[in-house]
Amino acid sequence: MTKRICAIGLLVSLCAAATSAALAQTHGCTVEKMKQAEKETENLKSWELVYEFYQTYSRCDDGGVAEGVSDKIAKLLADHWGSVAEFVSIANNDKKFEKFVLRHVDATIDWEHDGPKIHENAKMHCPVNLKQMCRELMARSTPPRDMGPK
Repeated sequence: MTKRICAIGLLVSLCAAATSAALAQTHGCTVEKMKQAEKETENLKSWELVYEFYQTYSRCDDGGVAEGVSDKIAKLLADHWGSVAEFVSIANNDKKFEKFVLRHVDATIDWEHDGPKIHENAKMHCPVNLKQMCRELMARSTPPRDMGPK
């Protein structure tokens, strides 16, 4: 019985891995590139590095990779708001990058620290020429109803 359960567990794990690999390759991201993208998320400490990541790995932006990117983008917006001009400079030349960044202010960010700080930064420290982007950030950094204070 135990061998049968182990065999079924192994089969399920293999199927999940194969499905994930197939989905990644369907979107133009090989398994190797997905693994590299996951490692590279740790290096996203500036908007320039986020942009380089976006250019190289945006086709791998799924699952654990996407969560890692969301975390790093949230940290930049929460703790390094002074660098937002660098983001805007890049985004003005690549609107898809702007959408990529905004999309990553999502349900996976740290709602105890990052969400409130992003909201405060966008509300209280928004440059005059970025009002639309700041409104978008405020909307995205408001916790979903089911994640609010308990």
